[in-house]
Amino acid sequence: MTSRDARGVVPAMAVPLTCFATVLFALSSWGSFTTSRFPYLGPILVAGLLVVATGISARLLRVHASVVVLLQVLLGTIATSLLVVQHPFPVTGGGRALVTAEMAEAYIAFNPFDLPMSGTGVAPYLIPGGVAAVLLADILAVSLRRPPMMGLVVLGVFTVPFSIIGAGGWGGVSWVVFALTATSFLVMLRLDRAQQLGRWGRRLDDDLPVAPAAGPAVIGVSAVVIALLTPAWLPSPSVSLPGLGPGDGDGPLRVINPTVGLYDDLRRQSDQVMVSVTPVYGDTETPPSYLRVGALTKFTGTEWTSGNRDVPSDHSGVATFEPPMSDPTLLGEPTTYQLKASAKFQSTWLPIFAHPLEVTARGPWRYDEDTLDFMSTEGRDQTVAGQRWRMTAAPVEPSQERLLAAGDPGVGAPPGMTDLPLLPDEIEEIALERTAGQDRPFAKAVALQNWFRHSGEFTYSLERDVGSDSAALLDFLTDNKIGYCQQYATAMAVLARELGIPARVAFGFLGGDQDEDGAWQFRGRDLHAWPELWFEDIGWIRFEPTPSAADTSEPGYTTGALSNARNEPEAPVPSAGTSVAPVPNRPQREEPDTPEVADTGAEESNAGAVWTSLGIVALVGLIALAAPAVIRRRRRTTRLAGDAEAGWTEVGDTAIDLGLPWSGTRSPREEATSLAPHLQGREPMLALQRIVAAVERNRYAEHRGDVAVGDDVRLVSATLREHAERRARRRARLWPASVFRRRPVPATDGPVARSERELISS
Repeated sequence: MTSRDARGVVPAMAVPLTCFATVLFALSSWGSFTTSRFPYLGPILVAGLLVVATGISARLLRVHASVVVLLQVLLGTIATSLLVVQHPFPVTGGGRALVTAEMAEAYIAFNPFDLPMSGTGVAPYLIPGGVAAVLLADILAVSLRRPPMMGLVVLGVFTVPFSIIGAGGWGGVSWVVFALTATSFLVMLRLDRAQQLGRWGRRLDDDLPVAPAAGPAVIGVSAVVIALLTPAWLPSPSVSLPGLGPGDGDGPLRVINPTVGLYDDLRRQSDQVMVSVTPVYGDTETPPSYLRVGALTKFTGTEWTSGNRDVPSDHSGVATFEPPMSDPTLLGEPTTYQLKASAKFQSTWLPIFAHPLEVTARGPWRYDEDTLDFMSTEGRDQTVAGQRWRMTAAPVEPSQERLLAAGDPGVGAPPGMTDLPLLPDEIEEIALERTAGQDRPFAKAVALQNWFRHSGEFTYSLERDVGSDSAALLDFLTDNKIGYCQQYATAMAVLARELGIPARVAFGFLGGDQDEDGAWQFRGRDLHAWPELWFEDIGWIRFEPTPSAADTSEPGYTTGALSNARNEPEAPVPSAGTSVAPVPNRPQREEPDTPEVADTGAEESNAGAVWTSLGIVALVGLIALAAPAVIRRRRRTTRLAGDAEAGWTEVGDTAIDLGLPWSGTRSPREEATSLAPHLQGREPMLALQRIVAAVERNRYAEHRGDVAVGDDVRLVSATLREHAERRARRRARLWPASVFRRRPVPATDGPVARSERELISS
């Protein structure tokens, strides 16, 4: 490829690539949603490059603009679907089901009132949106040749974090992101303007005044600076919505589900201290256990969430509670604790013990009377990281007889604690089957706990994430029966609600380790989830369905509640290859004692779909690579059978492919003179002269001649290739430059018919 050809290809690549970079810079503003940008920016980079590369290649091949867009949409859709759901066709039955399930799960997990969230959780929405922005920007800036309109795409991308999160605090667009986006946008406009002016060729009059090149740049940069600095000078009112800001109000406060990342945190087994607890007064000898962060009260069918909370503005500051049950005699000795959170524990929930009597915490913390959860009203702008607070709590010590005597379930419980979505009928049948013969609510709850902990059917393991939707829950209860604390807490709470017993899922920390100063350290590896059930005149009671292989201990009031509880094995018997090394108060990683049950048919189907899609992409790539050579070969065949003008065009394209001098704008004799040194033979020189003579006669004679020059063209072309370098011959065969070169438009398309007067005068 000659320097002239390079000058034609580079502009064709420059504008699409700078357009893509501009959108990519703007999309980094969506990092406000996530803890990491890579889970969505990485796939967008891959799919976006495919879209842009497809557009560049197709336009160089002179493909019609509508076909270019169609190819970009097709390949972009396939790539996006592969990256999101590992299926190439989102409109087919299997692909549509995967996309629907993935989008539904991401929708449920997303909560704009407490961000950022896990990057993988919201990626199913960000990736397609980002690829669509790249595609739309490329269509506007390149296909339609309206680069300024591409600014609307950038504006739309920036609008997403502003509209969902707001412009203040951590939710605004970083000035670095804005500056990079604006700079890339200005560079794209400059490159597009240079490309458009380049199509006009050289100036006809060099004496005309030259517009200063710096003028547009100064205007563009000034506009960006003004847009960046003006908002800082404008006054902005202080506005806070009821129940969501520091002002008064009794509106609902929605909070995110903190168990979304529980599985990842458990697998990391972090030794970092999250919360330190120092007993100050009361029972300072008994180790504290189950430091609760919050409670999840709503089951959506795919996960437990916090639901909507009614948190009045006066429920803040120092909170003093009445005993959380009607009979104070059920409480043990109160203990006062001093708590401190590390800078690593950036939670919008304030950890407290299960039954607080008094809590003193500074900051925008409000509590829910129904759950006794403390939550930040300012989201990520105010977390518990690095804070200290004080609380007094008393353990609940109800007798087993009192619990067995509890009346009908649900009496006095907060509303909605037995609500369930539409679930498979088999789940209710399991609940009834496992509690058959028990007529009291507490006895039914103990029967469920014993089934999970002591039946020998279930295994604790962090090596398998079984999912959280209703199908996965049913599979967990019937087939694989392998999981970690979140699955066991979810399963028992759902089964309890199927029986009409109010239930919720609590999350927090198991008992920590005591340091030399007497403080108890709760670490990342101590994270845990457990169910809590409500009983009449008693309140919320903790249960522990997670198998004892995780070194969890069941509450004392459940031990021996059923006559057969102690006659059953304590834990599943591990297989010979299972390694169990309990560490006090910590969930242990354990290999399952049975092979994992997998849907091999589905896996093979997905694998086949992936390989099929990769094959399609590879085939399209091979076709794109082979297309120039095929086009060049067809052109050669057609021209060799044509007239002198077609043969002369073939000689020119052969020279261009081999990198020989050929402008296409000079006369035939001038072009032949530049090619003569590369022929080196009498016969090829005579053949070139015959071709030139035929072209001149065809262009300038009164009557066109139909001289066949195919053989002469073959001889000249073969001689040029024979004396060219090997690299040039290989490049001409595989990637002919003439296919990508825009041919100059001749002044006339054939000889000009002249009148008799003109012929006489000439």
